Amino acid sequence: GLSDTESLGPDEGMLFVHDRESHHAYVMREMAFDIDIIFIDSDGIITTIHHASKPPEGESYSERYGGRGKYVLEVNRGWTNRTGVGVGDTVELPDSSVS
Repeated sequence: GLSDTESLGPDEGMLFVHDRESHHAYVMREMAFDIDIIFIDSDGIITTIHHASKPPEGESYSERYGGRGKYVLEVNRGWTNRTGVGVGDTVELPDSSVS
């Protein structure tokens, strides 16, 4: 994940691809910055967006952020607001990510 990463560029992110669509929970472990966590189902539909905060001072982990999806995209916090991306929108994924 993004643990021990100092920052992301304005339009950079990390895509997690799970074997199957299911409920997944993410925590922000030893993160230095806040992110948006975007859950995407197997059809490319955004099901959940969390505006996640880094762990509290002195803590290693944040709260748990859950959602249903096959894919989870982590981007800078506020990216979804800035771009107008929302729940119900469709994400076009590269062929290598779709199975």
